Amino acid sequence: MLFAGIARMLQLLPLGVVRVMARGFAMLAYYVIPIRKKLTLLQLRRAFPDLQEGEIIRIARESYVNLVTTIFELMWTPRLNDELLQHILRIRNPDVLENARRRGSGLVLMSGHFGNWEWLNIGVPRLLGFSVTTIVHPLHNPAVDELVESWRTMWGSRVVPMGISIREIIRTLRSRGIIGMIADQSGPSGAYYVRLFGRYAATYEGPAAFALRTGAPVVIGFAVRASDGNYDVELEEISTRDLGVEEEERIRELTRRHVRALERQVAAHPGQWLWQHKRWKHAPHSESVLIEDPADA
Repeated sequence: MLFAGIARMLQLLPLGVVRVMARGFAMLAYYVIPIRKKLTLLQLRRAFPDLQEGEIIRIARESYVNLVTTIFELMWTPRLNDELLQHILRIRNPDVLENARRRGSGLVLMSGHFGNWEWLNIGVPRLLGFSVTTIVHPLHNPAVDELVESWRTMWGSRVVPMGISIREIIRTLRSRGIIGMIADQSGPSGAYYVRLFGRYAATYEGPAAFALRTGAPVVIGFAVRASDGNYDVELEEISTRDLGVEEEERIRELTRRHVRALERQVAAHPGQWLWQHKRWKHAPHSESVLIEDPADA
């Protein structure tokens, strides 16, 4: 299998060399085989209409480098150990997560396709001494999916495929476990629509609904790639206070809040987000639920 062969080759190399190679492959993907390049540039222009074209192009290239680096680093995962993790992932405010865990109501740990989301999910539980049940979209190639799952679970965490996971999520949270979710993918056309960089984006209600149903706190985390190539892990608890009275109102407001947390992080480091994803795949229709910020309502 080509994927496994590339992974084995990368695992023979120092991490610094792997990162240099990733940058080269990213430039190949951007200039020679421009996969989703038009989509990336279009979404960036719409998200940042005031930026000059040169800056848009710079962010697009950086996004490709981030994506390929994340893939190559994931392939390098079997080389990780505790000492390396402490050097690679610098958790700036672990107390945010620890305080949420101490409440004993389970925890919804969210992120987005930002920085190295894979090492965030693998490394933070290891460094802070807990396991996580991660909800994932299975990859199309079963052999690749099995290999990636082995890396994601190498230190005791679990993965559960999206679509058959609802009962498992509720069971895990009610037993004071931790659920990991990447929550920035496009929801279906019938999902809630929350403004993201000024445009309505179909957004899954699941993270908010599960948290509110079980009383679990919500923490969103990001592995921000620093100038040395390693990561500063930033954690933020999403407040569940003053959400409203009705259940649907509460779910909508909590959904809006975690989208805003993602938007703030992407705005600060736009080149570290996955702009190649069709985040605005669906447009609102006559029956759509539109979620506005309080000042805009």
